[in-house]
Amino acid sequence: MVVEDDRAISHLIRHNLEHNGTQVVEVTNGLDCITMLKQSRIDLILLDLRLPDFSGWGILSLLRLTEPLHDIPVIMVSVEPPNTALIKQLSPDDYIQKPFDIRDLLRRVQRVIDAKNVGRQLPNRVA
Repeated sequence: MVVEDDRAISHLIRHNLEHNGTQVVEVTNGLDCITMLKQSRIDLILLDLRLPDFSGWGILSLLRLTEPLHDIPVIMVSVEPPNTALIKQLSPDDYIQKPFDIRDLLRRVQRVIDAKNVGRQLPNRVA
């Protein structure tokens, strides 16, 4: 899922992800993001920090506190420099600052997806 209110950026990301065989859902605000998460199985979220209705940090906080959604990987995307305190507290899977190189974004998305898939394959271990 791409949560981005700038349609040009959203379309650029969607086009490149789909070119690599990834299905993409685009939404332009936090409310649509939350609604879509209730209706569909989402494997990863590219989440802009500055949305017209919610802060991306607020959405990430909600995701981390909601049991069926807390394991969805989230890559934050923003023009703002990384806020290390919020990154430490809310643990996004990655943080990409705009403007970004689309090839770098695609590599990071693949890395996060690969890490998620490896985690699914590992057996539960008791320490």
